[in-house]
Amino acid sequence: MLKKRIVLLRKRADVPFDAFDEHWSGPHAAIVSALPGIREYVQNPVVEHWSTRSVGRSVDGIVEVWFDDSGVASAEQHTSEAQQDDEVTFIGSLTAFTVTNRDSYDPESKVWILGEEQFDPAIFAEAVTDLGPIQLIQTEPEDRHRLMERPRLERENAAPAGILVIGAPKQVAHRVYEAAVKTAESAAGTGEIRVLLTSSRRMM
Repeated sequence: MLKKRIVLLRKRADVPFDAFDEHWSGPHAAIVSALPGIREYVQNPVVEHWSTRSVGRSVDGIVEVWFDDSGVASAEQHTSEAQQDDEVTFIGSLTAFTVTNRDSYDPESKVWILGEEQFDPAIFAEAVTDLGPIQLIQTEPEDRHRLMERPRLERENAAPAGILVIGAPKQVAHRVYEAAVKTAESAAGTGEIRVLLTSSRRMM
């Protein structure tokens, strides 16, 4: 059965972002691509970050992996020793979970809205639809999901309850990001909302 996992990465504090990104897109990507059942693998380095609460980045990169889990015992534990040994060399925090929407898509840039609580995606769609050609991907963690365990890494306490990804061409991506931030500012409730602008690179 085809599944999709999203992974929120925060680099190690002692690793510069450029070094983190270079290792992530090079040696680490080769290790992940060799895992059994991988069908698609996309890396999304964070370009800009905004939050209703946090000061500074809580996420430096987002992974999207589509995989066939029929050959592995547990989707939550789908990994290898080589992958985990490599992760600790450049990653400080890893939060991974499977999601409900498994659609494949391939925009140049993405704006991610991550809600600590569920939110109405229509308010963000209304704010950005006139800015150019965009693609809206709404998803959430699967029922009874479990966060992937990484004993040597930190992780967030929970997966985002609501996730909206807005795919856009590079030339309008920053305008979409600014509109999403403005909307999140006015829509903020008790739960944290994070807005991330990422580039997108397909590894396989």
